[in-house]
Amino acid sequence: MRVIYGWALFLLAIGTLAAGGLIWPLAIGTCSVLAGNEYIAMTQAKGMKPSPRIIRGMIIAFFVMAALPKIPWLNVAPEFPLEHFPILLTVGVCISFFRLLFRHEDPPATIADIATTVLGFIYVGWMPSHLVLLRNLVPPGMSDPSDPLRQPGLAYVWVSLFIIFATDVFAYYAGKRFGKRLLYPQVSPKKTVEGAIGGFVASIFWATLVVYLADHWVFPNHPFQNKLWQAPLMGAFVSVGAQLGDLCESLLKRDAGVKDSGNLIPGHGGFLDRGDGLIFAGAISYYWICLVVLGIL
Repeated sequence: MRVIYGWALFLLAIGTLAAGGLIWPLAIGTCSVLAGNEYIAMTQAKGMKPSPRIIRGMIIAFFVMAALPKIPWLNVAPEFPLEHFPILLTVGVCISFFRLLFRHEDPPATIADIATTVLGFIYVGWMPSHLVLLRNLVPPGMSDPSDPLRQPGLAYVWVSLFIIFATDVFAYYAGKRFGKRLLYPQVSPKKTVEGAIGGFVASIFWATLVVYLADHWVFPNHPFQNKLWQAPLMGAFVSVGAQLGDLCESLLKRDAGVKDSGNLIPGHGGFLDRGDGLIFAGAISYYWICLVVLGIL
């Protein structure tokens, strides 16, 4: 059952990623809302009372904002979402305070209630919405091809996912084969230093290989602009982000006293369990591509 659901998730991710357009943000946004529900449940297990409506509403708002340039009749510029994210974040923080201020409960809302509300939509909304920005990214001076399989954003997400998956897979097998020293037993009792190193080294190799293939064989528009030198560095930075994202989610689960964030994916736990590495690594990939590869930020 675990294998069947694993392959089903993999094929669904590949299909929605390849389709691009509004399908990708719809798929990722749906997963983020479900992950948000798991986050809310974990905070409630700790006795906190964040606002579920604000968390879910803000998650949806971030993904709608990120997807606006792909709605043809709106004629929204590609840079519009990133420019207006600070406004949306400000609105979210304000309404979190105001809504919980006037929540009719005794005792009234606490610092923890407000803090977990804001953390919720940043962690499970704003951060993963960068995967939509990454899929829609186009180098300066290049028109976005109408064929989704030729769009440079597909190459950027493709490479990022390869790095994240290589980190996860090779960390598991290296840890199982060579693992002796625990990495951070207070948070994750099974992860080892040897596993982390194995995933890190593998990510550098796969980043270099996939960037080379993307630029010279798969995408004729050279989305990485023949900057192969940056690929191993990208692999290193994104791999560290993925591994830290995994540990951060483990920290939340340990504090909440739960083994898995949820049970919506049989054999795999919850959506947060499956996507923890993507939350930080996706955002790191986006800013890496913008700053180092394209030089547009």
